[in-house]
Amino acid sequence: MPESWETLHRLLPGYAGQLGMALLCGLLLGLERETKDKPAGLRTIILITLGSTVYMIVSGLIPLVTEGPEDTTRADPSRIAAQVVTGIGFLGAGTIIQSRGTIHGLTTAASIWVAAGIGLCIGIGFPIVALGITLLVLLILVTLEPLGKRLHRRGEERYLKLILPNDVLLLRRLENVLRQHSGLQDQMTLEEQPDDTLHVTIRYFEAQPSTPRLLEALSRLEGVRGASYAS
Repeated sequence: MPESWETLHRLLPGYAGQLGMALLCGLLLGLERETKDKPAGLRTIILITLGSTVYMIVSGLIPLVTEGPEDTTRADPSRIAAQVVTGIGFLGAGTIIQSRGTIHGLTTAASIWVAAGIGLCIGIGFPIVALGITLLVLLILVTLEPLGKRLHRRGEERYLKLILPNDVLLLRRLENVLRQHSGLQDQMTLEEQPDDTLHVTIRYFEAQPSTPRLLEALSRLEGVRGASYAS
């Protein structure tokens, strides 16, 4: 029987360290995605890093249960790694959402793809390298997003002011519309009025490619009582 106490005593410490590192790397990446309310959040990223690590661990256990001389290669770890890469592509595709000509979720899909690679790196026996890659990915996700937004926002700064009823569902629909157009939900400010209405101010840039679609989508939003522009 391959799974003996002797075998477990010899293998478990190393595997426990690998799984712990996979948990740490998944936690770091997942927290970044979770704080930004992305489709693949904390639990998803952790499970991906852990799962890909487990698959590589399994690829190393296969020679222990197959028959043949010890000096004969009976398992190819790269085959399992290739299947993980193929399978993670389907999971990443599920996070990509297309809405009215705008594609969302590519960064999250890329994060899933990298998380799987980090897990494979840990499972093959390079946890320190995997941790370094994790920190590099976090640096890219955290520091390059403001730069990308700054490069994207070219043109005249404008403000769109809306008057809405103080309705949570309507506000959520408005946030969804803004999220679908360059993530403008972060540029929205609210002011509650004594007459139980909300004055919403949206900051945007006239030269943004999504501006015409944004204004068209807002015009179709039911419940808007008034709209005005200001420079």
